[in-house]
Amino acid sequence: MKTRSILLLLMAWLISISALASPPDTLVVKIMGMHEDARFEPAIIQVQPGDVIRFEVAEGLHTVTAYHPDNRRPLRIPENAQSFDSGMLTAGQVWFLTLDEIGVYDYFCLPHERMGHAGRIISGSKKRNPKFDDSLIPEAVVKTLNEATLHYSNQ
Repeated sequence: MKTRSILLLLMAWLISISALASPPDTLVVKIMGMHEDARFEPAIIQVQPGDVIRFEVAEGLHTVTAYHPDNRRPLRIPENAQSFDSGMLTAGQVWFLTLDEIGVYDYFCLPHERMGHAGRIISGSKKRNPKFDDSLIPEAVVKTLNEATLHYSNQ
């Protein structure tokens, strides 16, 4: 009987502790534009591991695709992280992403990559400057990420 009481108290304590832990945040990235104006807003977002990112398509046809060999691109996400690809999304659709690894995740829109439609997720509490090889991705993407990083760093 005493053992059962101790177990019940322990379970109650664990439940109360888990209730105090903050739930993950849900952050929104809007997917805008249909041609040369295609963009992620914001282009750079900072999250904590476990946060949920909600990608909302405002117009056009887009993807949210990790720079990863699984997607026939160079690795520009943490080595231990899972690759991701939303598949084609159209206006009004949403797609959710949760990242568990700390690090920098670069991603792009498959139909608009050559136009610079790309974004970056920083997972963790520090602003990070990745050491990615920019020669392996389109110049327009490098420009988008560099401009967004400069703007983000000045905030």
